[in-house]
Amino acid sequence: MVGPAGGGQVFLNEIPADPKLFRHHNKLRLCFKEFIMRCGDAVEKNKHLITSDQKEYQQELKKNYNRLKENLRPMMERKIPELYKPIIRPRLENRDSFKRLSFRRAQEENS
Repeated sequence: MVGPAGGGQVFLNEIPADPKLFRHHNKLRLCFKEFIMRCGDAVEKNKHLITSDQKEYQQELKKNYNRLKENLRPMMERKIPELYKPIIRPRLENRDSFKRLSFRRAQEENS
């Protein structure tokens, strides 16, 4: 496979083993999703711009777009669970202790 479908197969087929690459993998996945969406928009826009002698070309364009979308769908829908874990909030007492040791107060006390 060549072109965008080949690139998706190569780079998105497997989730990387290294957690440091999760965000890059996810960003690429989202770029492919946007690319597919924009291709769909372009195919639709082309439908309204063509003349009657280009209808066969439009059908082929739509068929190839749908094939690309279907080939990449499994990779577009796969998410890395580790990226969707809840963010741990800092404990409130840590915030209060930070306020007590603020830079401004330290300056006032040293004056």
